[in-house]
Amino acid sequence: MRALILVGATLLLAISCSPASTPTAAHTAVPSPSPRATASPSASPSALPRAATYGLLIVDSATGRRLEMITPDGRVGASAPIGLPALQTCIPGLRASLQPPVSATSDRIYYRDGDTKIRYLTPTGESGDATTVPGNTTTISFFSVSPDDTRIAVLVEDFAGAGTIALRLYVEDVTGGGHHLDIYKSTTPKSAFATTLWPMGWHNSQLVLAQVKGCTNDANSFSPSEWHLASATTGTRTATIRVSGVLANCILSFWPSAHGVACVDQTRAAIAGWNGTYGSPFVVPSADWPKLESAISPNGDEILFATGRGGVCDGACPVYFTAVTSSTGDRYGNLDGVSPACLWIDDGHLLTPDAVLTVGSNQLMRKALPASGVCAGRFPGGL
Repeated sequence: MRALILVGATLLLAISCSPASTPTAAHTAVPSPSPRATASPSASPSALPRAATYGLLIVDSATGRRLEMITPDGRVGASAPIGLPALQTCIPGLRASLQPPVSATSDRIYYRDGDTKIRYLTPTGESGDATTVPGNTTTISFFSVSPDDTRIAVLVEDFAGAGTIALRLYVEDVTGGGHHLDIYKSTTPKSAFATTLWPMGWHNSQLVLAQVKGCTNDANSFSPSEWHLASATTGTRTATIRVSGVLANCILSFWPSAHGVACVDQTRAAIAGWNGTYGSPFVVPSADWPKLESAISPNGDEILFATGRGGVCDGACPVYFTAVTSSTGDRYGNLDGVSPACLWIDDGHLLTPDAVLTVGSNQLMRKALPASGVCAGRFPGGL
């Protein structure tokens, strides 16, 4: 039986992420962005549902793949078509791990359209070209744009080698590609043991990267084995969050927050801050296992736990939640046949692959979405 559990705690945290390395060029001050590309609205701005925060969903349909902005009340706001990359396979019988090709800033959502084109979408429906990244039948790139829209960190995976995947991490200006810095290079074997990096976000001008599997057919294995915080100019790692120490067999959050990264085992959970230090473990009021998804609420007061990542679920998925705070104590509820939540839209709403869940005082309320998809983040971004 699958279950989702939320546990609140008083948290003062921070989180960490990214690999070490040395740049090949000196860093220069970043200029103000040049004028933006001409925008083409995806819908009439006046017709789009508006909200302060959105969940991001990638949806496949008969008309193609789309990136959708989901409001806390379960409506679809602005959306844009998004093309698949050409590269799909790691080695025969093993797929390349494709992390969400999406990065949210304070005012835009950037996404990779196909192999090389990075485009943007705004809540008002404006869209346009931003920059390009490497990509073809043997190469794929994942990226993160800084919260102020000026810099982009790009992890390039080159599968052309016979037995290894070449990894390269660089940072440059979003507009024009100037001030380019190559800050990390490595290789990983083409196998089920391959590890790569996912540039997921930025924290205090540093890069947040997840260490994830490079090749896998199991969506459940996408949860990071480590989170790294690293300099965006030198690649030097400044903090690491590992599955070790206070909870030796815990599973790290796939979606971190400004407050930290949760790590959950069968009966307990703990929170690591951006400095890599764990707080004291606390009891998770459920023995359901494995817990493959966890996330801290934007205000840091609650944590969601789910036993199925990204909609992975055996049969019906009952959903339970509990919030434990010093003022309210336990609260809980359930919904039958509901996909596990993957991330918070805001402090009172959760995004699942096919619905929005509203967290009440003692229940969850579900609003189905027009189409199911894959969770791709939260807007506005920033850690």
